[in-house]
Amino acid sequence: MREGDVGNLVLAAFRLRALRSPRGLAFFLRNLLRIRRAEATHRRMQEGEPGIIPTILAISPTMRCNLDCAGCYSRSRSEDEELSTEEFRSLLDDAERLGVSAVVLTGGEPLLRSDAVSMIEEHGRLFFVLISNGGPLTGETARRLAGSGNCLVLISLDGDRDTHDARRGGGSHERAMTAMSLLWEHRCPFGFASVNTRLNWRWFAGSGFLDEMIGRGCVLGLFTEYVPVGPAPRPDWIMGADDRDAFRAWVLRRRARSGLTMVQFPQDEYGSANRCTGAGVRSLHINAQGGIEPCPFVNVSVETIRDGGLQAACRSPYLASLRADPGILSRDRLACSLFEHLDAVVEHAARRASEEPSADGHRSSSTRVSATAEPPESRST
Repeated sequence: MREGDVGNLVLAAFRLRALRSPRGLAFFLRNLLRIRRAEATHRRMQEGEPGIIPTILAISPTMRCNLDCAGCYSRSRSEDEELSTEEFRSLLDDAERLGVSAVVLTGGEPLLRSDAVSMIEEHGRLFFVLISNGGPLTGETARRLAGSGNCLVLISLDGDRDTHDARRGGGSHERAMTAMSLLWEHRCPFGFASVNTRLNWRWFAGSGFLDEMIGRGCVLGLFTEYVPVGPAPRPDWIMGADDRDAFRAWVLRRRARSGLTMVQFPQDEYGSANRCTGAGVRSLHINAQGGIEPCPFVNVSVETIRDGGLQAACRSPYLASLRADPGILSRDRLACSLFEHLDAVVEHAARRASEEPSADGHRSSSTRVSATAEPPESRST
């Protein structure tokens, strides 16, 4: 597997599922064909595209959420001026046409968008990874997602009941478990998404959590190392080098012998070259207002898809300037290199905003920087 190619880890999860049932085999084969067709389209379209077409597109269709989780990177982001249904549909139409292989729907809570499931159903050439806290998921939603045949649902879980509820609110763990049960009942492929911190990684590695998730029917687990983004960052959650290495060693051991595929951020994205694949290298993020961002952790944009569609993201001078900066895509102390170098990212954005005219010939004034973002240097461990 090519380093940094998380998509092949996802396919590995589907191969494991294929061994369990004829339905799992059919799902694997259909989505393998879907992804291979997208890759062929991507190669063809990239030949005539002066920019870089992403292979993975992250979209936050809404920043609204039914929870108010401690340490959430997206808290306090704007909930106004969301992409309309037609804008959302047009963005996904562009993704199909350009050969994007997979779309990650995050947020906010994407299932608070009444059109989210319909968008998945309508865009059968794309594969979707839907990340949800599980609260809004109903039996009907699970049935429709299963019927679409092109979606994997990841339910957020951050520890045992007490730990999870302490972060996400009372009853949220039970609702997440109920969501998993509904997905299992309707035979929709699902897994878990967990934020690992300095305080909880030993629990993940030492408890029976992974075996419980396998028993519940999970086919994939996503571990994302905590990034101190948001209005109330937790420096005490930041993992040190020794803890990071120990947790990575555990993930690799369990990946080799368990019946569940695990994806670990940032390690599986950055690879041994220690290079971020965001900023359009392979992926980028579209925020709820259509802003083109290098990744979900960095709320800094210059251009918008409302002025040029997804091709505006492919051709973004701002993202190109980030890719050309030799140090900005390498991480050291934090899990996200772009956030670790936030000051430099903001400088690139401001420079591009002052240099580039918009489509109507005027200088851009759309640079957006999260009001809660602060230089990570101020957050000591």
